[in-house]
Amino acid sequence: MTHNRRKSPFRYVLKKPVSFELLILRINDQAISSKPVDALLLDLSRSGCRISLPLEISAKDHDVLVSMDMLLDDNPLRMEGKLQWYREEAGRYHYGVQLNVTSFSRDHLLRELRLLASKDLIVIT
Repeated sequence: MTHNRRKSPFRYVLKKPVSFELLILRINDQAISSKPVDALLLDLSRSGCRISLPLEISAKDHDVLVSMDMLLDDNPLRMEGKLQWYREEAGRYHYGVQLNVTSFSRDHLLRELRLLASKDLIVIT
């Protein structure tokens, strides 16, 4: 019998990145009024995601809280999270986001992931 020793949640890589709008809510606990930024969702798990932006935000030096409004399948999904790391890749900036999810939004997210999996739009890693 094989035991799963995985400590991190499964990551769902989107076969085609999903575009969405990102708002910067706070930088170092100071509220920010930002314009929406066009972003791409690259992968997702229960606790975080990787996104791509056309601009650099120094996530290493500052606490940055963001809001993401997206449509993965049929239902709009709003998630908030904190930027954890970033790196430049092919002229864009990739960020790791630690999600702040309630039990309701986590259930909603898991339903959306199951729908994407049933339509063969994601790869589980």
